[in-house]
Amino acid sequence: MIIRLQPYFIVCILSTLTLVACGGGGGGEASEPTPVIPPVTPPTTPPTTTPQDGSAPNILFILSDDQGLDASAQYSFSTDIPTTPNINALADSGLVFENAWATPACTTTRATIITGKYGFNSGVTFVPALLTDEHETLQAYIKSTSTEDYASAVFGKWHLGGGNASANHPSDVGIEYFAGNLSNISDYNNWELTINGATETSTDYHTTVITDLAIEWIGQQTSSWFTWLAYAAPHSPFHLPPASLHSRNLSGTDADIDANTRAYYLSAIEAMDTEIGRLLNSLSDEVRDNTIIIFMGDNGTPRRIIDTTNFDRSHAKGSLYQGGVGVPLVISGKGVERQGERETALVTATDLYATIAQIAGVDSQNIHDSNSFMTILDNDNTNDDSANQDIILTSFESANTTGTAIRNSDYKVIEFHDGSREVYDISANFTERSDLINDSSLDDTVNSLLMFAESANGGNSTNPDAINITNAIFTNGSGNCAEYMADYTSNATDVARNIMFVGDLSITLEQDKCVFLTNAIPNHDFNDGGNAFPNDVSEQDDRFEITIAPEKADTTTALSLVYDNAILLNGVKVDILAAGCFGVGDGRIGCNDITTPWRYDPMHPESGFNVDSHNAHAQGDGTYHYHGSPFALFADDNSEVSPVIGFAADGFPIYGSYIQIDNDIRKVLSSYRLKTGDRPSGDGDPGGQYNGTFRDDYEYIEGLGDLDECNGMTVNGEYAYYITDAFPYVLGCFSGTPDESFNKR
Repeated sequence: MIIRLQPYFIVCILSTLTLVACGGGGGGEASEPTPVIPPVTPPTTPPTTTPQDGSAPNILFILSDDQGLDASAQYSFSTDIPTTPNINALADSGLVFENAWATPACTTTRATIITGKYGFNSGVTFVPALLTDEHETLQAYIKSTSTEDYASAVFGKWHLGGGNASANHPSDVGIEYFAGNLSNISDYNNWELTINGATETSTDYHTTVITDLAIEWIGQQTSSWFTWLAYAAPHSPFHLPPASLHSRNLSGTDADIDANTRAYYLSAIEAMDTEIGRLLNSLSDEVRDNTIIIFMGDNGTPRRIIDTTNFDRSHAKGSLYQGGVGVPLVISGKGVERQGERETALVTATDLYATIAQIAGVDSQNIHDSNSFMTILDNDNTNDDSANQDIILTSFESANTTGTAIRNSDYKVIEFHDGSREVYDISANFTERSDLINDSSLDDTVNSLLMFAESANGGNSTNPDAINITNAIFTNGSGNCAEYMADYTSNATDVARNIMFVGDLSITLEQDKCVFLTNAIPNHDFNDGGNAFPNDVSEQDDRFEITIAPEKADTTTALSLVYDNAILLNGVKVDILAAGCFGVGDGRIGCNDITTPWRYDPMHPESGFNVDSHNAHAQGDGTYHYHGSPFALFADDNSEVSPVIGFAADGFPIYGSYIQIDNDIRKVLSSYRLKTGDRPSGDGDPGGQYNGTFRDDYEYIEGLGDLDECNGMTVNGEYAYYITDAFPYVLGCFSGTPDESFNKR
C-alpha cells in the first residue's frame, strides 16, 4: 500500500520507539555521558526586559539545526557529547521527551511546526520546498485565535522560501517580525542578514548575532511574547566558534576540521548553549518566571559525524531511520510542573503547533494534523489519554530517500516509494539492524500503521481528489444514482481489534447503470458492540450495479439469502437476513432454505448475533454489512427531511427515517407489528411469547403505518424505501427486480 503524495512523494510512517536517555529508555549499549564540565563564562548581558502587563506565559521556542540524539548531553546515545550546561539546566528543571520525532531535514521539519500539517498536507515534503501563503502559520493562528495579545517574532534560519527565497517571504506568510538568514549560510562570519525584507551582509558570528537580535526584541515587549529562535548551529560549514563560547582546545585549521569534524560540530553546539544562557540571563526574574522554554532539534545528526555506536551512517540525517528522525526535545519553565523527569509519550514536531497555541491560550487541542501535549507538562500523562498518541508518523522526499515512516510504542514501519517496506521492533532493537518484514505475526500491526498514515494523508493518497466522507451526514435528496458519481474515501477503526482501515468507494455511470466499486469498509468506526465480531472485517473488492430507471414489478420479490439487499452511499451493503433458524444447525448458521420458519432477526438482542452500534457485523469472508438501520449517514432528528443514503438492489433509493407530513417533520412508520400471544410450541417450534426474536414474530398490516409491505412508499411521484426504527428496518421485500450484480452466487 504505497502512499503517493505527488508523482514521487511518499508519506513516512513511524512506529513507536523508546529512546534511551540519561536515566531512562532503551537506546542500546551506550555508556553514561562524560561528566559535564563547568560552563564557560558567557558574554554578560544584564537584564533589560521591560515589565509586562499580563500573566499569559511568554513562549521561547529554540530550534537547533542538525542536532541529533547522539549529539545531545540529555540522552545516552554517545559518550562523545557536547558540554551544554544551560540546556542541561533546562532538562533538570523540566521535562525531557524520549520519543520525539521530526522529519529528517530542516525545511520539512520547520514547515510541520509552523503549519501544524504533515508535509503531504502542506506541500513541503522536500528541501528546498516553498511554503505558500494558503497555510496559516502558527504565529498568525495565535494572533487571530488567542484571547491574549501576543507579540511574535522569528529569528535565525528560515529556509521555507524555496530555492531563491524572497526577502519578504516571512512577511508574506504572516510573520510580524523576522530577523535572520533566509537559507543556509556558507560562512558563520560572513552571511546575509534579512530584517523585515531588508538584507545586508553581517561579518559577525551568526550564533551571537541571532541571540543579540532576540534579546533586543524581547527587551522591547510590554505584553506576552512568542519568540521563535532558530539557530544555524551546528549545521555545516564546520568551523571553530569564538573561544569565549566553547570549552574545546581546537586549532581551527582546515586540516584539523577535516580530521576531527565531530569535535568542531560539537563545539558549535557548545557555543549555541552559551548564547542560550546569555539570552536567559538577559531576562528579568519576573519575565523568566513567566516564560516557558522549548528546545528541539530539527532532525538527526549528519552521517559524516553521527556516532556509529548506536546508529549506522546510513541511518543518519536524511533517512527515515531513528538516527534521522529522532530528535532531542526539552521543555522547562512556566507551567512545567514535572521537573527533572523523562516522558515516553509519542510526539512529533507537527504537534508543537497545537501545543504552543494551547499554551498561548487557544482553546483547541487538535488543529490540522497537530495534537497538543500541553497537559503532559503538568500531569502524569497516564491520567490524560487525550494527550497521548498511539501512533505517530513523518514523511520525506529526496533523491536518496522517499517514503513514509510510522511507529507505535513498539514497532516501526518504513514504506518506500518503490513499495518496499521495512519493519522494526524498536523497543528491543533501537538500532534498526534487524528487519522483521517477513514476520507474519506482525501483519495486523503493520497494516494498522499503514492505515494510519493513509488516513492522515486524506484517506486515499493514490487519489487526492477523493471526497472524504468520514462520519459524514448526507444531505442530497436526489433519487437518481447518477447524482452521486465521484470517488469517496473514509477512515474507520475496528474498535475491538484496534486496527485502522481506509474506506474506498467509486461510483461511476456505465450506460444505464450506476456502478459501485467498493472495498466494503464503512465511513465510521465499527466492531464497538461490546462483544467482538466472530469474524474479522477485511477489505473486499465488490461491484454492484444500480439501474438509473427503476420500475416496480408486477409482483414483489421476497428477500432471500441469494441476493444482497442494497448498497449504501458509504460503500457498505445491506444484507438483512441471517442464515439462522430455530432448531436448524447451531441456530446461528446453516438455515439456507428461505422457506424454513422461525428465522432469527439479527436485530433482537436475544438472537445473539453480536452486531455493533451500527447494527452490523462481518460475514465469514470478512465483509462488513448492515442488518438494520446503520444509525449513521443521516441526521437522526426532526430538523430536516432525511436524504438518500443508498440504493436497493432493484434500483429504488433508500431514504433516512424523517419525512414531512403537512408542516411537520417526523419519523416514518413501518406497517409491521409484533403478533400478540404465544408462538406455537410443537416439534420444531420455539414456543414462548412473540417478542421479535424471530422474523416470524412480525406481521404486516396494510395501512397500519406509512409504508407498504416492502417498507416503501411513493412521495411526489417517486417510489423509495425508508429506514425505520422497527421491523423490517430497511426492506421487507423488493418492489422491483433485483440486479444480478447483487446475486451472491
